[in-house]
This record gives sequence, C-alpha cells and structure tokens, in this order.
Amino acid sequence: MIKPNLSPPTTGSDLGLELLMQMEVAILRRTAPRSYELEGRVPSFYAQFFPRDAGGSDCRTPWKHSPMLEFFLSEAEEFFESGPKPGSNLSSGLWIENLNSGEELPLTATARVLESGQLLLVQAVREEYAQRVRLMRRSRDLRSTRADLMERRKITQFLLRTTKRKNPFDPVTKLYNREVFVDLVQAHIARLSIYAPHLALIMMSLDQFEGSGEDRPAAGGDGEALLRQIGQLLRRSLRKSDAAVHYGGGVFFIVAPGTTLQQSIMAAERLIMLFKNNDFGLGRPLNLYLGCTSYQPGEEAKEFIVRSRQALMDAVQAGPNKVGQRAPEIKHAKTA
Repeated sequence: MIKPNLSPPTTGSDLGLELLMQMEVAILRRTAPRSYELEGRVPSFYAQFFPRDAGGSDCRTPWKHSPMLEFFLSEAEEFFESGPKPGSNLSSGLWIENLNSGEELPLTATARVLESGQLLLVQAVREEYAQRVRLMRRSRDLRSTRADLMERRKITQFLLRTTKRKNPFDPVTKLYNREVFVDLVQAHIARLSIYAPHLALIMMSLDQFEGSGEDRPAAGGDGEALLRQIGQLLRRSLRKSDAAVHYGGGVFFIVAPGTTLQQSIMAAERLIMLFKNNDFGLGRPLNLYLGCTSYQPGEEAKEFIVRSRQALMDAVQAGPNKVGQRAPEIKHAKTA
C-alpha cells in the first residue's frame, strides 16, 4: 500500500490535537488495550461511515465495521504495547471502504504516541490519494492484500503461542526479533501447502556496523536511530505478506512467501536501490550485502537458513551492494 506522510503534531501539546481536528482527523485516545475514547469534534466522514453505538454516542469501535481497520488495530496494539517513545507512529497505508450510497471512501489510519498518551487516528484521504488508490484497484486484486494481512496475523499469533513471549518484535526496529526467527521460518514452511507454493529467504548485512557477527554494535553516531530508520524503511517497502527480522547488529532476514529464487533476487536489487535513494544522515553511502535462496521441499529450516548465509558470503566476496544467490540442491530419491 502507498503510505501518505501524515505530518505529526507538536508532541504533547493541545495545539497539535487542535490541528488534527482541523484536518478532519478522527482522534481516538487509547485508555486500555483495545479500548478507545473519541476526543474532540468528530469529522463528518466518520459520523457518516461508522454507525453510532447502542447508546446513541459516536462510534468508539470503528474496527468492528471495517475489516481492514481491524487488521491494522492488531498491529497498532502490538506497536503500543512495545513501549514506543513520544513522537513515534505507525501508519496503515491506504484502503477503500464503500459507503451505503455506493461512494468509495479512501481511508488511512495512524497509531501515534504523544507525551499525553496514545492515539489512534482515522482520516479520510485527500483526492489525489483517492485517485491513486482507484488506479491501484484496477491493477491489483485487493482480496489478495486482505489475504496477506490475514496470513501475517495468523503467523504472529502462532509465534505468540509457541514462544510464550509477550512481544515477538524488536523494540527499536519494530521488526520480528532474533528469538522468534527460526519459529517464524518453520511456521512459513508449515504453511507452504495452503498458502504459497514457493518460499524465499533473503539475508541482509550492512557495512556500517563494526566488528563481525550478528551482535556487533552500530558504527559511530546514534546506531539506534539508524536501526530505527532501517526498520521503518523495510516495513514501508516490503509486502504485507513478507516478514522482516532484525537478527542483531546490522544483520536482517526477510522471509518471503510465494516467492521464487529469481523473484527474491529482484526484490534484493530493489532494496539496494531503496537504500541508495534514502538519506540516513550518515554523510556516506549505506552499503548492503544480500544473499538469496529458495526453499527445497522436505529440508529442515536450518538447511534453508544456512544456505542464505552462504549466499550472503558470496555477496560479500563480490563487493558492496551485490546480491549473492544459492539455489537448493535437488535431492534425488534413492533407488533400491
């Protein structure tokens, strides 16, 4: 999805909230997990689309009337529970709702943290964004996007059950963390027969991190700020069905269901271009090394992961901003 840049209000100020109200943004203040109260004036689009509660008050549970908002709420709750700092936000991107009149309503939602609390913002999108979404709808089946979101949610719920962790996400990058990585790969392997016929794994390493191995510290400056920006870029750029993992230091993995080896190489090359075109405030290029491989049915998750490391080493040998690839060996059945 295309994610519009919603300018943040002045942190913790009443002025910021007043500006949001003027922008026709519905503001729901989080009072407890999955519990929100409306704040300020309710925009006309919100009152038109979301039915009033049984008591006649404006709707405080809009996700009950929008499956896409329900999907985003689960991500927003994980974001809030991870303890983000004031000024942090998480965007849903764009989606389309259909009004009773038949009119299409493009919406976007944002989870935002202020010093005064946690907010869920719902906004009707400007016409230029609406036109962009209409064009997207002609070229893409939105049911596929919804299926991707549902599958991602199932994977996350599986990880929460199997690892017994409160949060499987890294607090800095907001990506999956190292502790759940192997379980994540195994979960995608287990779902191959019902979700996608292919599965690819991309291992990525950054040369702006000192030392060697996955626990190396950030090189100079504010390494945490750099990792936070990288996490934002990956979350914004990857498909909803993809799962990005911050393994440690400058090492990341991308688990890509429904993806062949060749498609993963193309995705890795796009990542190189994305990183080249983004300014991380370093004053020098941010070089990548990427290793790609695809899953061979019947192999263990460990074999799959090791092969992605081998592909990464091929990229390191080739030089900065190169993509290494390792195809799985075809295992022939033994004859009597």
